[in-house]
Amino acid sequence: MKKELGIIGIGNIGSMLLNKFIELNLLEQKNIYVANRSKEKLENLEKKYPSINICESNEELAKCCKNIMICVEPLNLPNVLNEIKTYLNDETYLMISTSMVVHKDISKFHKGSISIFMPTIISMVNGGITITYHNDIVKEDEKMFFEGLINSFSEVKVLGEEDINLSQNLTASFPGFFAEIMLEFVKSASKRSKNVSYDNLEHMLLVSLLGASRFLLEKNLGFEETINRVSTKGGITYEGVKVFKEKLPEVFDAALEASTGRYDAITKKASEEVDKLI
Repeated sequence: MKKELGIIGIGNIGSMLLNKFIELNLLEQKNIYVANRSKEKLENLEKKYPSINICESNEELAKCCKNIMICVEPLNLPNVLNEIKTYLNDETYLMISTSMVVHKDISKFHKGSISIFMPTIISMVNGGITITYHNDIVKEDEKMFFEGLINSFSEVKVLGEEDINLSQNLTASFPGFFAEIMLEFVKSASKRSKNVSYDNLEHMLLVSLLGASRFLLEKNLGFEETINRVSTKGGITYEGVKVFKEKLPEVFDAALEASTGRYDAITKKASEEVDKLI
């Protein structure tokens, strides 16, 4: 497969992916084509990567590229697909960076190869999981092209489309969930601290979290086994764990209910937008 790639949308996700592709020498600048609604972003991009191909429109990009990665907001995706549908054919491979527009709706614009994936901001530091769904038409060389790019800075986990809604809470949404949980933890600790500053409490927690994650992964430990190792009955950790065990299930059930419900609502709205265009 020719190593050329078109990227539509240079927002947070599109720019992160583009920077990784170039930073890790996965693609040559001259083989990358970009299109974006904001011309200012394109001008800044051209200064940073002078050999990159700047396209004046999404249609121009679709004319030039067979491998197209679309990184726009879910409710903007139907309009982008409608703009470029004339230039899509059996050789076109679409890679869509949102799972909130489902395959059956995307396929109304393109009957060929489609991969849907959920990037994560953790990939900026070469980590995290990128959940991916390939439709039945995606060829092996196309899978190798896509997964070869993403696996260089994020672990690709291929799932069925029906599993993505829940799973993205553990991957793409996790940094935000984690930050809020840890923020509240530090606030509680700060109220009880006499001499340790808020910043120092936050730093100690972050370093401990990094070490804990490495420890569990490298020692192949599950969460329950880890709790048993560090939580001795009657000890301070044990008393804290008891409270978490009692209070957190209700919190996490409510959070997952809210996030998956919002996911379903956006998916429905996107589907309605698709039907308006078809």
